[in-house]
Amino acid sequence: MAPAAAAHEAGAFAAVPFERIDAHTHIHRSAPGLTAALESAGWRALSICDSRAVGDQPSDLEAMIQGTAQAHRESSRRLAWATTFDARDFEKPGFADRVIAGLRQGFRDGAIGVKVWKNIGMGIRAKSGEYLLPDHASLMPVYQAIQQAGKTLITHLAEPDAAWLPLDSGNAGSGYYKRNPEWHMYGKPGAPSKEAILAARDRVLARYPRLRVIGCHLGSNEEDLDRLAPRLDSFPNFAVDLAARVRYLTRGDRDQVRQFLLKYQDRVIYGTDFTLGSGGDARAAQSLQATHDREWDFFATALALPETVLRKIFHDNAVRWLPGIAA
Repeated sequence: MAPAAAAHEAGAFAAVPFERIDAHTHIHRSAPGLTAALESAGWRALSICDSRAVGDQPSDLEAMIQGTAQAHRESSRRLAWATTFDARDFEKPGFADRVIAGLRQGFRDGAIGVKVWKNIGMGIRAKSGEYLLPDHASLMPVYQAIQQAGKTLITHLAEPDAAWLPLDSGNAGSGYYKRNPEWHMYGKPGAPSKEAILAARDRVLARYPRLRVIGCHLGSNEEDLDRLAPRLDSFPNFAVDLAARVRYLTRGDRDQVRQFLLKYQDRVIYGTDFTLGSGGDARAAQSLQATHDREWDFFATALALPETVLRKIFHDNAVRWLPGIAA
């Protein structure tokens, strides 16, 4: 029996012989109880800022960045963090210079990466009505600055296939997209296809081969690992995280999933997409620990991955693709 599986069967998660990292969370306020629980359980985490506004919606980005940087400082670096920027002004003069200045301030405050979110490709539009895609010329200086700073670009671009399908009984994502119709792209005039958004991301990967890029949520190819594999083969600067997508793996073909993880063991990073709300930190810590335990169990026991591979997915790959996450 593999050492990790044996440790689990004994109920001794604390006996895992390496510190684990959750490289995709959203913790945007002071949370000493939560960070203490992470430390006790032998975990570190990355808290990622998102700029989610579209159209003329108000933005909470400044407060989010400030709160996340504060949580990072108070955690004695157990929480690393990633900053972001609002792309809605991409047509205005001086856009890239303003964004880069804001990112550099974030880097001075300890940010190790920059996030771009699905409103690029699915929500933000030009004055002409055309959707802003991730390879738009206005964003190129921003990517160049991230590369020059040695930071990592974290991308949640596109969505599961359900966002481009009719909301009927055959669509497993109908519930979510009925509650969040702004992200349901089916039938929207001028809306880019999922593949068009991902192809635009891939053009960024090709243009900046020294830029480390992490595709959140299995790079939005969560339904079909056979669509993800050629991208990993083509772009050595591209890795993916597992945030909120382990459920796709648990209901997939176990042998295919295991073989994929073995083949791409250097390119897959563990994360949960945990979001800290306004409730009690103790309950949040219990919820996060339950997710960590359940998903560790899947990889260590159900898939019986070797300890060397578990170490990469749950620690080493985060350290490699997100320098500073364990500093």
